[in-house]
Amino acid sequence: MTTYLELSKSAQQQVLATIKQGQELALAGVELWASTVAPLVKDQPVSIPFEGPAPKEIVANSFGFAEKLLASQKAFAEKVVAASAPVFEAPKSK
Repeated sequence: MTTYLELSKSAQQQVLATIKQGQELALAGVELWASTVAPLVKDQPVSIPFEGPAPKEIVANSFGFAEKLLASQKAFAEKVVAASAPVFEAPKSK
């Protein structure tokens, strides 16, 4: 009999594989676009119309926050499970 965890892990793997495939297709599109546009603008660098952090810094900052948020949520969920454990523990035989 298939368990909940087995079904959950299988679904997670399928979702991650689908996301990865979509990311690879999107990346291929960006690479094609960049290789097509770069020769056209090589003498005219593209500038961003405002001053700010580099795109790499924006990504690092955003994902850094997301990682901290996810870690905080995981710690909270683990504490909730631990706090509610007495309700879900099987009665001990005497």
